[in-house]
Amino acid sequence: MNPKVIDAEHIVPTKYSHIHDSKLLFRSYKENFDFGLTVDQYYFNQSPRDKKTNYNTQYTITNLQPLSTIVELDIPFKEELRGGVNHIRSFTTTIQHGGKYLRNDYSDTSAISSIFDSSSNFDNLDERFFFTVTLTSTLIEDKAVNPTGYEHRITISQDYNDSTYYLKSPGTSQNAVTQFSSTVSQLSTFAFQIENNKFSFFSQINPDAANPKANVAVLSTIGDFSYLWWKEPGAWQSTSSTASASWFDITRHVLTKNYKTLPNSYVKYTSSFNTDTVDLNTSTITEQVSNNYLFFTNNYNFYDGEAANENIKTNHIDFFPLKNQATLHEYYAENNHFNSEPGYLNRIYDKINAGTHQQRGTDKIGLSYNIGTYDIVFKPNKLTYFTTPNSIAPYTVLNIADSKIETIGSVPGDNPLMSDKVFKRRANIKSNSFSDDTDPTYLCSWLSGNESGDTKWVDRYYNPKISTFATALSTASVSSVSSTSHFKVLSAVKEAGGFVAGITETFDVSSSLTFEPNNDYMFYHVGSKDYENLFDVYNTKYNTASAIEYTNHKGVPIIPRKSKKDDELILNGGNYGKFKSDEVGDFSTNFWLHTKDNSQPFAYQLIGNYFEEGFGIFNTDLVTPNIILPVENKSTKVISKLMFLNNQFEVYDEVTLREDGVDVAIKGIGRKDIFSELYVLGANNIIYIYNSNNNLISKIENLKDTSSTIDDFEVGENKLHVLFNPVKDTQGQNAYFTYRMTDGKTFGPTSSDAATVRGEKGRVIENRNGTAIYSVDPDNGYGNEISFDSNLEAHTVRRFSPNSLSDTRNYVQQGSSPLTYTDTKRVVAGVGVESKVNGVIVDDQDDIIIVHDNNVISILDKNRVLKRTREFCQIDNETFEQTYIDLIYDFESGVYKKYILLIQEYANGFRLTKLNDDLNIIDSKRFYDINLGDLNLTKTVTSYSYLRKIGAKRNQLKVILKPKKKYHSSGLIPKEKIEIEFDYTQLNNGYNHFFINVSLRKGFMELFVNGRRFKKQTFKAGDYSLDNILGTGCYVGAVSTPFYLTLANRLLQPRKYFVRNCKIKGFKLYNKIMNYFDIMAHYNYHLPNKNLIWSYPIGQRTYVDTIDKLMKFSFPEKLSNKYKVEIENTNITDQILRDKLVRRIKNELVKITPYFDEIEDVVIS
Repeated sequence: MNPKVIDAEHIVPTKYSHIHDSKLLFRSYKENFDFGLTVDQYYFNQSPRDKKTNYNTQYTITNLQPLSTIVELDIPFKEELRGGVNHIRSFTTTIQHGGKYLRNDYSDTSAISSIFDSSSNFDNLDERFFFTVTLTSTLIEDKAVNPTGYEHRITISQDYNDSTYYLKSPGTSQNAVTQFSSTVSQLSTFAFQIENNKFSFFSQINPDAANPKANVAVLSTIGDFSYLWWKEPGAWQSTSSTASASWFDITRHVLTKNYKTLPNSYVKYTSSFNTDTVDLNTSTITEQVSNNYLFFTNNYNFYDGEAANENIKTNHIDFFPLKNQATLHEYYAENNHFNSEPGYLNRIYDKINAGTHQQRGTDKIGLSYNIGTYDIVFKPNKLTYFTTPNSIAPYTVLNIADSKIETIGSVPGDNPLMSDKVFKRRANIKSNSFSDDTDPTYLCSWLSGNESGDTKWVDRYYNPKISTFATALSTASVSSVSSTSHFKVLSAVKEAGGFVAGITETFDVSSSLTFEPNNDYMFYHVGSKDYENLFDVYNTKYNTASAIEYTNHKGVPIIPRKSKKDDELILNGGNYGKFKSDEVGDFSTNFWLHTKDNSQPFAYQLIGNYFEEGFGIFNTDLVTPNIILPVENKSTKVISKLMFLNNQFEVYDEVTLREDGVDVAIKGIGRKDIFSELYVLGANNIIYIYNSNNNLISKIENLKDTSSTIDDFEVGENKLHVLFNPVKDTQGQNAYFTYRMTDGKTFGPTSSDAATVRGEKGRVIENRNGTAIYSVDPDNGYGNEISFDSNLEAHTVRRFSPNSLSDTRNYVQQGSSPLTYTDTKRVVAGVGVESKVNGVIVDDQDDIIIVHDNNVISILDKNRVLKRTREFCQIDNETFEQTYIDLIYDFESGVYKKYILLIQEYANGFRLTKLNDDLNIIDSKRFYDINLGDLNLTKTVTSYSYLRKIGAKRNQLKVILKPKKKYHSSGLIPKEKIEIEFDYTQLNNGYNHFFINVSLRKGFMELFVNGRRFKKQTFKAGDYSLDNILGTGCYVGAVSTPFYLTLANRLLQPRKYFVRNCKIKGFKLYNKIMNYFDIMAHYNYHLPNKNLIWSYPIGQRTYVDTIDKLMKFSFPEKLSNKYKVEIENTNITDQILRDKLVRRIKNELVKITPYFDEIEDVVIS
C-alpha cells in the first residue's frame, strides 16, 4: 500500500468558472479542515434539492434562493480603497453658481475662458456645459503631512470637438481669469473640498517656485458677464456673503455604477400608447425573487487554474433558472394559492429524473416539480360550463374574490353585459350553497372595474317587478367608473311584500359567490362578437355618421373595404368621406388610423370641419396654403386690392378695400392661418376684418383719420396691436393701441405725439410669452426685421449706429432684448460688415435665413454657423424696390415640403420665387404691370410667422375645438379655442386607435390613444351647450370649408390636401360622450381575441418538465449577438453632445458586454 495524506499537496482544490462569461463569479466561502486542506465551498451547493449524474455530467437543482446569493459580477472598472470605502475616481458634472451654469468659450482656442451662462441657455444642452472632475492620489512618505498616506488632487477637463482641454492655474500670478489648455501639466492639478454637492477648489502652491502663491476659484462679475476667476486668498473668505463666490454646485453621477449584485426581480408592466410597448409598473416590483436553478458541469472538464497558483484546478460550469413563475401550461401570473409562499411562486422543483446515480442514465433529463393549480381556458364569445374538482386545497370553500380568476385575460366593465361574469347552479344538489332570498333576484357575479385598473367581483341583483333580465344585465353600475371607492352595497326600503316597486331596479354588492368542490358553474368571457352587438345598438341610436358618403375627388361614390364589420377607407389622395350632423351639445368620435412612416408629417386636417370655428383633427398645423399680397387696382391706380394666390402662384380670389364706394389704400395686412379671420389696415387707419370666405364682417374705427406715425401692425391669436412712433409717450408708457378679439374691447392710446424717432423703429410682438416691443432698423428692411426661434428668442435687424442717420449699416442680432442693443451673438458669417440686411426669418428647425444686399440669401444654423449662401444675380432688382422673404410649408403629392418665398419688386411689377433648402429655384413667376403695395406693416404673407407664434408643429396629432355661444349681450359672439397635442412620432407605424370625447355641457375635451387617456382639457361648462359644432358638415380625409366644399376647390388645386398613404377604419361620430369601457370596447374590437386563463386550486400535484435539448450558449438563442441601445426622452438637441455621450456610453458598455455579444449601435433619439 501507498497511503496518501489528505492535504493540499495531494488533493487539488477545484474552482468553478462560468464557461462563457468570465465576469460572472460564483459566490463561495473557504472551508478549512484540521488536517490542512482548504477548499472553496459554493453557495449553490448548499442544501440542494437534488443532485444526479448522467453521462459524466453532474446536475444540481438548487434550493429556492435569490440569484444574488449564488453569483455576482466581477466589477469591470477601477476603484480606489480609501478609509475602507471604494471610491470612483472621476465623475462628469455641471458647475453652477446662483442659477448660472459654467460654459467654456472656444471662440479662441489659444485662450479658452469660462463664462457663467443663464439657465435658459443651459436648456439648449451642448457639451461646453459639462466638465469631468478626476481624482489623482499620490502616495507620500511623510504621514505627519497627511495621516492617510495620500495627497489628493483633482483635474478639471472638458472634451470638445474630439479634443480634451484642462483647466490650468496661473502659476505664480494671482487675480486672473481662468483658462483651459490642451496640455496637462503640474499646473492642471488642484486642491479641493467637496461637501455633499458643494465644491470648492484652489490652485496648487508650488514650493519650488521663486514666489509661490495660491489662488481660489471664484465667480467674478465684470460688466455684464460673470467669469470663473482666480482670486488671491484674503479677508474676503471670512465673510459668508463674499466667501460664497468660491463654492459651486455640482452633480456627482457616474456612467457605470459599481453594482456587484445581479438583480432578479419579479415585475409587472402596464400598457403604453404603443400596442407592443409596455411601461414598468414600479409599484409592483418584487426585488430578489427566489428561484430554483439547474447547475450542470462535466466531471472531467478541468483545466489548470490561475498563473499564481497552478495547484488549483478549474472546472467550467453553467446554469439557468427554472420556471418557478409559470403555471402548469406556462402562463405567468401570481396564481399561487398557498399563503406561506409568494404569489409568484407557482412551481417548486424537487427532483432530477436522469437515472439512479449511474454513469449512463436516461436519454432525456426530466425535472419534477410540485404545483397546486390547474389551468382552465375560457374562450371569448362563449359560455363555458365547468365543474370544480373534488379537492380545491388549500381551500374548502373559495370566495370568488380570492380565486385569482381575473389574473390573466379578464375583461372588466361597468355592467354585467360587457364584462366577464360567472353563473352558479342554484339547485339543491351536490351540497350546493347559495342565497335564496326571494325579494332581490340574483343575476350573476361580474367583474366590475374602473379606468385606474382596479377590479372587483360583485353580485348583481335586480327587482323583477320593474326590470327584466336583459335590462338588469346591461344597466351600468351605480358607482362611478372613475371612483376610487366603488362597489358600495345598496339597499332599498321594503314594504311588507318585498321591494317598493319603482324605487330600485338593480344594485350590486361585493360578491359572495363561492367555488365549492364538485359543483357546476358557467363562465362567460367577453369577445369581439359582444362588441359587434354593442356597436349595432350604438350605430342605430347614437352614430350620426352612419350615413357617411364616400366619394372620390370628382364626387363619384366609392365602396370602402370592410375590416370586420367596420368600414376601412383607403386614403390615396383622391378618396374622402363626408357627412352632416345637426346634433347640439356633446359628441365623441372613434377611428383607427394607419400610417407607414410616423417620423414624417403625412396630412394637414385629417377629420373635421374646422374653419374659423368647429372641430378638427390635424397631423400638422404648420401648413401655409396661400399667399396674400396688397396690389394696385388698375382701374383706380390705388393699392387697394388683396390678391389671393395658392402656392403655385395662381390667383384664385381678389378683394378690393373700399369705404363709401371709394378705394382705400392698404397699409398693412395682419394674417392668421387660412382658417381664421383677416385684418387689413387701411390708409385711413381703419382696420377692416374679413372672415375666411373673404367677406367683410366688421371694422375697427378707433384710429380713424389719426395723423400719427404707425411703426407696426401686429395680429396675435387673441389680440391686435397698432404701435405708434415714438414707441414711448411723454409719460414713458408704451404707445400702442390694443383690440381684444374675444370681446371687442380696446385698450391704450389711439394716437401718439407728433414727433417721430428716426434711426430706429419699433416692432410690437404678441406671442405665448405675452406682449413685448423690440427696436429694429427702420430703413433697410421691408417688413422682415424680426423673427423668433422655437424658444421664442428674437432675431432682429439692427443698426450699427442708430443715432447716425448717415450710417445705414446694419446687422442681425440673435437673442436681443426688447429696445436694447448689445454686441454679443451677432450674426456675421455670410453677411459682410458692409452688407445691408433686408430681412431675417427663422424656420421651424431654427435655421436663420437672411436676405441681404437685395439679391443674396444666406442660411445659418442656430449657432450662427454659415450653411450656404447664394446670389440671385439673374433676377436682381433695383435697390430702391422691395425684397421680402417668407416661408412656405406645404404638401406636394403627399410629401411635406418647406420652401423659401422670395418676393422682389420691380418698377413695373414683381416676381415670386420658391427656393428649397439648397437655395435652388423650384418655381418662379413674374407678375407684369401689377404694382406691389408696401409690405413694411405686413409681418407675413403666408401666415408662417403667425403659426410660429402660436406653436404650430410639424408632426403631431392635434385636436382643435372652437365652439361659439348661441347668444351674447355684446353682439360679438365670442369663440374659445381648446387644443390637445399628442406627439405622433412616438407611435409605431401601422394602425393606432384614437377616441375623442367632447362635452359642451360639462366643459371638457379628452383624447384617448390606444386605449389610454392622454389628456383632458377643460373649459367653462354650459357656455357652448347650444352650439351645433359640426353643423357645417364634416370631412374625413380632406379639408373642408364652411360651404361644404373642399379647400382644394377653394384654392383651384384639385386633390390638394387630400390625405395620402393612410387608411382609416372604424370611424364613428356619436351624439354623446362615451365612458372608459365603451372606449375600450372600440379599441379591443380590432385586437385579436384573447382567452382567459384561470389557474384554479386542486391541491399539490407533481409534474415533470423534460429537457429535450440543451444548447451551448455560443449557439445564439437569438437572430444576432449584436445589440442596440436606444435612449429616449433626453431632450438633448445638440448633436455634438449627443455624439460625445454615445462614445462615452460605448466605452462603458464594453466593460459589461458578454463575451459572445457585440455592441451594434447606441442611439439617442
